[in-house]
Amino acid sequence: MSNGAGMIDEVTAAMTRVLGHSVTLREDTPLDSFGPWPALAVLLAHALHQATGLVLSDEVLTQAQTAGDLAAALESAQ
Repeated sequence: MSNGAGMIDEVTAAMTRVLGHSVTLREDTPLDSFGPWPALAVLLAHALHQATGLVLSDEVLTQAQTAGDLAAALESAQ
């Protein structure tokens, strides 16, 4: 997955809400750099759903390794 540049801002905003502090993400930022990804994935997916109305599948969340992976998944879910 890649090429979701239009959605990286949504992923950044959602991660900021989940973590409770400002974060900066690039497309190649590893998702596990903010803590255990399986625990964060559910919270981030919920925050992204609230912000965008889009739903990410468990499969997408499991396979995502970078912020760009999530951005691309959101882009393709539109």
